Amino acid sequence: MKVFGIGLSRTGTKSLTISLNKLGFNIVHYPNDSQTLHEFMAGNYDLSILQDCDGITDITVAAYYAQLDRLFPNSKFILTVRDKESWLKAVEAHWHNKPIFDTNPENQDKMRLRRFLRLAVYGTYTFNADRLAYVYDLHHKNVLDYFKDRPESFLVLNICGGEGWEVLCPFLDKPILREEFPAMYKKSILKQMLAV
Repeated sequence: MKVFGIGLSRTGTKSLTISLNKLGFNIVHYPNDSQTLHEFMAGNYDLSILQDCDGITDITVAAYYAQLDRLFPNSKFILTVRDKESWLKAVEAHWHNKPIFDTNPENQDKMRLRRFLRLAVYGTYTFNADRLAYVYDLHHKNVLDYFKDRPESFLVLNICGGEGWEVLCPFLDKPILREEFPAMYKKSILKQMLAV
């Protein structure tokens, strides 16, 4: 069984990644390696990285849930959500610090993947509140429609609104952890926690 976090960026995907790893799953948050880039660009969603891990979170897989569902039957899909106005502010700040071009040759594949995913998921390279609000609503609607008859495969999780172990663990048939749910960690903290 694979587990995919198909929420848009800034909806608690890092927290979801950490929580899934704490529950014993080997989950990768936003893989941006050249192999993954080339597979996406070729329309190959049977990603090589999934041979060595139990799933992926963030926009790397958000737009491809239907293809992943067909490739990996009996998987679990988690849509992280957030208040839309709060989400728009978070995305605007996030994109301000995440350029789509970089002259450093070592970052070229990373930048190409960032541009590819921004177009595939959001339809824009730069922050546009109207466009992103539309995409947020459309993604939410499409995912809910797709999984409407499959509650065993799909969960909506509002980490930013305070949901945590009490919602996630039963969905994954795991005992509820009696520790604080990992909420809104910075990427550097995420990398450190996942390296342990």
